[in-house]
Amino acid sequence: MAEAATVLVVDDDAGFRAYVRAALEIPRFRVVEAADGRSAVTVALRERPDLILLDWRMPGQSGITTCRHLRAETELAGVRIAMVTGLDDERDRTLARHAGADAFIIKDPDPDAMVFQVRRLLPPGARAAG
Repeated sequence: MAEAATVLVVDDDAGFRAYVRAALEIPRFRVVEAADGRSAVTVALRERPDLILLDWRMPGQSGITTCRHLRAETELAGVRIAMVTGLDDERDRTLARHAGADAFIIKDPDPDAMVFQVRRLLPPGARAAG
Protein backbone atom coordinates (compact mmCIF):
# COMPACT_ATOMS: atom_id res chain seq x y z
CA MET A 1 0.00 0.00 0.00
CA ALA A 2 1.32 3.45 -0.91
CA GLU A 3 2.22 5.85 1.87
CA ALA A 4 -0.35 8.59 2.27
CA ALA A 5 0.53 12.19 1.50
CA THR A 6 0.88 14.24 4.68
CA VAL A 7 -1.03 17.50 5.10
CA LEU A 8 -0.21 19.85 7.99
CA VAL A 9 -3.21 21.94 9.06
CA VAL A 10 -2.25 25.09 10.97
CA ASP A 11 -5.18 26.95 12.50
CA ASP A 12 -5.96 28.33 15.95
CA ASP A 13 -9.58 27.15 15.53
CA ALA A 14 -9.80 23.54 16.75
CA GLY A 15 -13.16 23.19 15.00
CA PHE A 16 -11.67 24.11 11.63
CA ARG A 17 -8.77 21.70 12.16
CA ALA A 18 -11.27 18.93 12.96
CA TYR A 19 -13.31 19.80 9.85
CA VAL A 20 -10.25 19.59 7.60
CA ARG A 21 -9.08 16.36 9.29
CA ALA A 22 -12.49 14.75 8.74
CA ALA A 23 -12.61 15.88 5.09
CA LEU A 24 -9.09 14.66 4.30
CA GLU A 25 -9.19 11.37 6.18
CA ILE A 26 -12.04 10.10 4.00
CA PRO A 27 -9.74 9.87 0.95
CA ARG A 28 -7.05 8.68 3.42
CA PHE A 29 -4.59 11.53 3.58
CA ARG A 30 -2.38 11.64 6.67
CA VAL A 31 -3.28 14.80 8.62
CA VAL A 32 -1.13 16.43 11.29
CA GLU A 33 -2.03 19.60 13.13
CA ALA A 34 -0.57 22.71 14.74
CA ALA A 35 -2.64 25.20 16.72
CA ASP A 36 -0.42 28.22 16.10
CA GLY A 37 2.28 29.59 13.88
CA ARG A 38 5.18 28.97 16.26
CA SER A 39 4.45 25.26 16.65
CA ALA A 40 3.81 24.94 12.91
CA VAL A 41 7.51 25.21 12.10
CA THR A 42 8.40 22.56 14.70
CA VAL A 43 5.71 20.18 13.47
CA ALA A 44 6.65 20.77 9.82
CA LEU A 45 10.32 20.01 10.48
CA ARG A 46 9.39 16.83 12.37
CA GLU A 47 6.66 15.55 10.02
CA ARG A 48 7.92 16.80 6.62
CA PRO A 49 4.44 17.32 5.14
CA ASP A 50 3.72 17.39 1.42
CA LEU A 51 1.38 20.35 1.89
CA ILE A 52 0.76 22.93 4.61
CA LEU A 53 -2.67 24.53 4.96
CA LEU A 54 -1.89 27.71 6.86
CA ASP A 55 -4.50 29.97 8.46
CA TRP A 56 -3.95 33.64 7.74
CA ARG A 57 -5.22 35.12 11.00
CA MET A 58 -3.89 33.57 14.19
CA PRO A 59 -3.09 35.18 17.52
CA GLY A 60 0.57 35.63 18.39
CA GLN A 61 2.09 34.96 14.99
CA SER A 62 0.14 35.50 11.78
CA GLY A 63 0.05 33.05 8.92
CA ILE A 64 2.06 35.47 6.79
CA THR A 65 4.87 35.59 9.39
CA THR A 66 4.66 31.81 9.81
CA CYS A 67 4.90 31.36 6.04
CA ARG A 68 8.10 33.41 5.99
CA HIS A 69 9.55 31.29 8.83
CA LEU A 70 8.63 28.07 7.02
CA ARG A 71 10.24 29.33 3.81
CA ALA A 72 13.43 30.18 5.73
CA GLU A 73 13.88 26.50 6.64
CA THR A 74 15.96 24.86 3.91
CA GLU A 75 14.68 21.41 4.94
CA LEU A 76 11.17 22.52 3.92
CA ALA A 77 12.12 24.03 0.57
CA GLY A 78 9.95 21.65 -1.48
CA VAL A 79 6.89 21.79 0.74
CA ARG A 80 3.89 23.54 -0.76
CA ILE A 81 2.10 26.11 1.39
CA ALA A 82 -1.48 27.28 0.91
CA MET A 83 -2.79 30.25 2.86
CA VAL A 84 -6.31 29.41 4.03
CA THR A 85 -8.54 32.33 4.92
CA GLY A 86 -11.93 33.94 4.75
CA LEU A 87 -10.29 36.96 3.09
CA ASP A 88 -10.55 37.33 -0.67
CA ASP A 89 -8.71 40.42 -1.79
CA GLU A 90 -6.07 40.76 -4.50
CA ARG A 91 -3.84 42.69 -2.10
CA ASP A 92 -3.98 39.76 0.33
CA ARG A 93 -3.15 37.29 -2.45
CA THR A 94 -0.13 39.39 -3.41
CA LEU A 95 1.05 39.58 0.20
CA ALA A 96 0.71 35.80 0.52
CA ARG A 97 2.74 35.21 -2.65
CA HIS A 98 5.47 37.56 -1.45
CA ALA A 99 5.60 35.66 1.86
CA GLY A 100 6.22 32.44 -0.07
CA ALA A 101 2.77 30.88 -0.33
CA ASP A 102 2.10 28.70 -3.36
CA ALA A 103 -1.67 29.11 -3.21
CA PHE A 104 -4.52 30.98 -1.60
CA ILE A 105 -7.61 29.02 -0.52
CA ILE A 106 -10.84 30.65 0.64
CA LYS A 107 -12.37 28.76 3.57
CA ASP A 108 -15.26 26.76 2.17
CA PRO A 109 -17.83 24.80 4.19
CA ASP A 110 -17.94 22.11 1.47
CA PRO A 111 -15.56 19.24 2.40
CA ASP A 112 -15.38 18.10 -1.24
CA ALA A 113 -14.06 21.54 -2.20
CA MET A 114 -11.30 21.20 0.42
CA VAL A 115 -10.33 17.75 -0.87
CA PHE A 116 -10.28 19.09 -4.44
CA GLN A 117 -7.97 21.96 -3.44
CA VAL A 118 -5.62 19.62 -1.55
CA ARG A 119 -5.39 17.18 -4.48
CA ARG A 120 -4.71 20.10 -6.82
CA LEU A 121 -1.89 21.43 -4.64
CA LEU A 122 -0.06 18.22 -3.77
CA PRO A 123 3.22 17.69 -5.56
CA PRO A 124 3.31 15.08 -8.34
CA GLY A 125 3.34 11.57 -6.92
CA ALA A 126 1.80 12.53 -3.57
CA ARG A 127 -1.64 11.04 -3.02
CA ALA A 128 -4.06 9.49 -0.60
CA ALA A 129 -3.19 6.01 0.69
CA GLY A 130 -4.78 2.95 -0.78
